[in-house]
Amino acid sequence: MQHKLVMVGGGGGTEEYMLPIARKVLEKMDCVYASKRLLLGLHVKNGRPIHNLSVFLEKIPQHLEKESVGIIVSGDPLLYSLYRTITIRYPSISIDVIPGVGSLQLLAAAFGLTMEESKICSMHGREFHAGKIAYTVSRYPVTFFFCSKVHGPREIAKALIQYGLGETMLYVGADLTYPEQKLWHGNIKSYGERENPALCVAAVKNPEPRELVLPALLPDSAFIRNASPMTKEEIRAVILSKMRLHPGDVVWDLGAGTGSISVECARMCPYGQVYAVEYKAAALEVLKKNRALFSLEHLHIVAGKAEEKMGTLPVADCVFIGGSGGALAEIIAYICSLPKKIRLVISAVTLETQSLLLPLLTEKTNLEVVQIAVSSVKSVGNYHMLEGNHPITIYSCETRA
Repeated sequence: MQHKLVMVGGGGGTEEYMLPIARKVLEKMDCVYASKRLLLGLHVKNGRPIHNLSVFLEKIPQHLEKESVGIIVSGDPLLYSLYRTITIRYPSISIDVIPGVGSLQLLAAAFGLTMEESKICSMHGREFHAGKIAYTVSRYPVTFFFCSKVHGPREIAKALIQYGLGETMLYVGADLTYPEQKLWHGNIKSYGERENPALCVAAVKNPEPRELVLPALLPDSAFIRNASPMTKEEIRAVILSKMRLHPGDVVWDLGAGTGSISVECARMCPYGQVYAVEYKAAALEVLKKNRALFSLEHLHIVAGKAEEKMGTLPVADCVFIGGSGGALAEIIAYICSLPKKIRLVISAVTLETQSLLLPLLTEKTNLEVVQIAVSSVKSVGNYHMLEGNHPITIYSCETRA
């Protein structure tokens, strides 16, 4: 028999901000689990501290076989909290939820910020690089952030100054509802190098939010060329479509050659970071020229072989492999071992590469394989004929579900 599981929002962690109905329900539970901080602040009957969250999550089914269980979480259980984690892990377990007053609501109320058109983000244990912060803030009137000691208002302020959003307003709330509560607001530039509080949330108000309009794709003639190979513009268009980039993405272009794919990725990801990896001297020379030509400071050129350099790069959102120097299987294995879902796109010309790729990618999520043959008009005397280029096979997938 499975006993009842109830999840309750504990608000900021003091008794005044827990709903009366939540306390009434918890009193009927055989045991109530929460962090030590919440148990002390809320004076809970039958309270048991959660010392190790991963161990506690593992034992939830065992607890429910013996007794009814209440779980108190800070803020609201339905917003970046344990509710989603438990429902994904144990879909057969039914959870009764009693919402709570969240820390973002407390912050908004303190400064009179409305939440109707806001964006809510969490920087707890998530990769939120500077470009992604700036891109998010640029699009919304108000952006709320759950912060941590490592990633908080200081990193938000630095990111927005870096990307020219220094005139936005920052609002910070620390230790909300406690006697030591602290509130701060002001221009982003005035935040300075303050330390991030341990219990902290923040919001940024942008008076001029706007959607980003992506640039049109470039023709081959726009690039500086030498003898190094370059992906032709018709093929680039399909590759970029399969990459499905977002403006704040981190992108790897492995075997970058002339840099036509790298340049287009950097133009499509103005708030992201693009890493063009190439080891041939002639290609590196023209790659540097094309980066300078388009003034792309966030396009980083990495000299060396992909299999040797990948471990030094920030984890990518999307990877394009245009050349592998014979190490394709090793490169794909490393990318697939990384601890996040990555969009992977690979172009292949030779039959040998094609025969190698399908077995490596067959089990990957959303695998697509398309072959493209492009013909261009060529003058032959008074006539015009279509002359075909080598067909290109493009593989695209996600490294995990």
